[in-house]
Amino acid sequence: NRYEHTLTEYAMDRLYEVPGIRMIGTSPGKVSVLSFVIDGVRTEDVGRYLDREGIAVRAGHHCAMPTMQHFGITGTVRPSVAMYNTHDEVDTLVDALKRYRST
Repeated sequence: NRYEHTLTEYAMDRLYEVPGIRMIGTSPGKVSVLSFVIDGVRTEDVGRYLDREGIAVRAGHHCAMPTMQHFGITGTVRPSVAMYNTHDEVDTLVDALKRYRST
């Protein structure tokens, strides 16, 4: 549990480095699930790009339309971290998102 919490915090900090990112669900003490949108970009497009980069995420409304409506969005990109993930994998995700934003 401690490792996942630490990795989640690390991922949150790193994801804020991506231009135009808006994190969804930022409560203290959260673990595992990270949700975000990128200004002006469809979540499905981000998901497809990351898939081509070999990074598995979920993209869309995740069967949570009331929540999406609450936040005024149509969906999110949702990577998850767990005990088997590493800081290097988080770095790979962030680097891929930065490359995507620079295209």
